[in-house]
Parts: sequence; C-alpha cells; structure tokens
Amino acid sequence: MVTQKQTTDFMTVRQAAKQIGVHFTTVYRWIDAGTILNINFGGILFIPQSEIERLNKEKAAVEKTAAP
Repeated sequence: MVTQKQTTDFMTVRQAAKQIGVHFTTVYRWIDAGTILNINFGGILFIPQSEIERLNKEKAAVEKTAAP
C-alpha cells in the first residue's frame, strides 16, 4: 500500500527555515546532524510539515522556560 502525500505536506529547506525562524543554513546543519527528518527527491531536500510543527513546539517550550 502506498501512502500519498499532498505537496503542502512538505516544504523546501528555505521555506522550512522561514517557518521555524532560523537561517536556511541552520536547517542544513540539522539535516547533516540527523536532527530533522528530510526527504531527498530529485536532488532537492524537502522537510515534512510534521517536522516543522515539532520544531516550532520545541522552540516555544525553550522560549517559555527561558522567559523570566
């Protein structure tokens, strides 16, 4: 059985970086470190929307604990 995904389920590295609020090179570093899931399709890296949501939740949790 093959699961089909919508094109809105994935973002390019630059789109993902913008959504997360980091520079796109940071996303590439996370990919190299294995911190973020990605899909290579035709030489282009795509980040699943679920990873963007996970990273935004982690970022919010860190900001919340860092707030005075």
